[in-house]
Amino acid sequence: MHPSSIIALNLFGKYTKNYKALLDARIAIKHKDYETLSKLFDGKLVKYLESEEQMDILSKALKLPINSIYGLTSAGFPNPARDPRNKDNIVAKRGALFMISLRNEFEKRGWRIIHFKTDSIKIPDMTEEQKQFVMDYGRKFAYEFEHEATYERL
Repeated sequence: MHPSSIIALNLFGKYTKNYKALLDARIAIKHKDYETLSKLFDGKLVKYLESEEQMDILSKALKLPINSIYGLTSAGFPNPARDPRNKDNIVAKRGALFMISLRNEFEKRGWRIIHFKTDSIKIPDMTEEQKQFVMDYGRKFAYEFEHEATYERL
């Protein structure tokens, strides 16, 4: 969620597109979308996709700067990713406000949530309607979610 908020807020100005490319590359690897990946960074990453092991290593390598840069946006020390006007971590605040809003929308519909936090929600006996609602509601805020798991027993 936080990387998507950074992009939606255009937090890095003209450099936001570079940050987005890192995120897009990681998602392309995750989905084995080599066509998209070949268009990013002038196709330089494709040579690292010869095996599942290499893809996993590259995905993890991309995750580090994506998450580190987010952390630097609200660091207490000067750095190129930190805007001194960002006194209260606008990225985290945007995500938190979204999650509270999502919870309120669920409750308005009489749907049950057993757990939610910064970037996840756990819905018992989730219906396809509820799943679609979460996906559609997220898109309104420039979030593109993935359903990660359905548990038989929670």
